[in-house]
Amino acid sequence: MTLRVMFDSNAYDAILKNGDSERIKAAHLEVIRTDAQEDEIAQIRDGFKRNQLMSLFMMGQPVVAPGMPWNASRDLIIGTTAAMYADILVTDDRQLIVQLAKTAPALRVLTYEDFRTEFLT
Repeated sequence: MTLRVMFDSNAYDAILKNGDSERIKAAHLEVIRTDAQEDEIAQIRDGFKRNQLMSLFMMGQPVVAPGMPWNASRDLIIGTTAAMYADILVTDDRQLIVQLAKTAPALRVLTYEDFRTEFLT
């Protein structure tokens, strides 16, 4: 069984910073993504960084976010989508980690550093 992983937008930043994209590909994970992350990355003003992050983001398989209220936060969309489609959500957003511990306890949520230690070393 392939492990399904969703990276929060801030995790893509960490992947880029640590130069881990090839390690992630070699780990044979099924990376999933949704429009909410793409929207966040698209708002980055630095065009070079935005393009690098978008390239990393595109390595994932798109999934359809569940029906959400029109004004749902991106964090809610990412968390709900991860709970439906992923085994692990990787995020450094402490508030999202706490929220998901309450609302989606079956979803494993890791910080990027914990993910990196467990899966990329």
